[in-house]
Amino acid sequence: MIAVATFFWLSYVPIAVISVWRILKNRKVFVEQDLRRIHNDPAIIFQITTRSATKTPVVKRGILSVMNSAHNVNFYNYRISVVTDDPEDARTLSNEKCGVVMVDRDFHTNAIKKGRALQYAVEHRRRAGTNTSKHWIFHMDDESYVTSQTILALLKFIREGRGVASEGPIFYPLKFESANRLTAIAESIRPFACYDCVSQMTNPPPLHMHGSNLLIRSDIEDDIGWNFGPTLAEDQMFGFKVYEKYGRGAMGWHGGILLEQPPLNLKDHFFQRRRWVLGTMQNFQKFPRLHRYKLMFKSVTYFLGFASAVASAAFAVHNYMPVLFSFPDLNYNIVSLPDKLPSLSFVSLANSMAGISPVELGVGTILLFTSLVWLSSYQVGLFLNLRYSKIGWAKRLMFHAQTLLLCPLIGLVETFPAFWATIEYVIKKQKTAEKVPVYDFYVISK
Repeated sequence: MIAVATFFWLSYVPIAVISVWRILKNRKVFVEQDLRRIHNDPAIIFQITTRSATKTPVVKRGILSVMNSAHNVNFYNYRISVVTDDPEDARTLSNEKCGVVMVDRDFHTNAIKKGRALQYAVEHRRRAGTNTSKHWIFHMDDESYVTSQTILALLKFIREGRGVASEGPIFYPLKFESANRLTAIAESIRPFACYDCVSQMTNPPPLHMHGSNLLIRSDIEDDIGWNFGPTLAEDQMFGFKVYEKYGRGAMGWHGGILLEQPPLNLKDHFFQRRRWVLGTMQNFQKFPRLHRYKLMFKSVTYFLGFASAVASAAFAVHNYMPVLFSFPDLNYNIVSLPDKLPSLSFVSLANSMAGISPVELGVGTILLFTSLVWLSSYQVGLFLNLRYSKIGWAKRLMFHAQTLLLCPLIGLVETFPAFWATIEYVIKKQKTAEKVPVYDFYVISK
């Protein structure tokens, strides 16, 4: 059991090393700090893409967040555009200060699901004459929440001309206590992983890209479009196409935060992660060889993460469950500990270490490092998520303690969708004649 667990744990070593390096390298630019209001305002269209604002009330929350945040920094050269598939949204949003772009039911394009709606919005702006270099599009999801810091960071990025497409970090404090505790805590890994997003955007081509908190110049989006065929990861493909056509200097990091919410239940969490993996595999053959190799390494690591989580959970049960059923002995050991302390010394520790072979010591040190990085990733991510919430400090400490205790179970919850989706994709591709299997776009509850 130890040998099997060690094998899978070692598969995480490259990711652990890269993660630590990216945090150290990107920590100063992760969230933009040097923000000043300079009045040379470009035109920004805040676009919320949704299936239905009528059935998803948090869309109104996002609209209000843009209005309030823009007002707080005296920015008024903006518009809010809600792109929707639901005809009822025109009535639902009639009292909101936003435009409603209803995707025509007869609209046909190469893209599917969300990509289809995004392509329709591009063509709608083309007809309106706003796909120009003077207009910028800021993409938001149903639940996205803008802050004053977001607005100032966007304005700074545009003002300094650091690129034509950029992203910023996303945190997940909204509805944190309303969500399933496991899914809320599991979302801690995403802000931690966002340190890597800085490197992805500043050293393109990116292996992945968020579909929200994406700032793109309108004429560039018009040129690239969203017609990438049947894929559930249209944002990943869009990021690569921007790099491919406009080069390394076209992409950047604006550092403006966006607040969102975790999946509210385990089913939503599973289908969200499953969609990411399926979308990546649908895009795989469309990338050049070097990019495929990088993506393959990332995907295999995610896939092996489930095996590592299973091995870790089995190892924990094997080692610690007997302790839980021996409370009398445990109490005796705790009570007698002061009498045993004199026998514990650096000499005895050194003697114990001397009996370990160099190979065992080296492997043990590596495993300790990866374990600490893994545990820290959830703690750091949880801190970033709760930092922007209204939860009190006492409850925050409780969440951190729960995260530490639940990490083995959270690891299973987080990695199982990737394991399942990989097997599902391979089986479906073998059973059908399609080169790229098409899947339904599961919409999670908001």
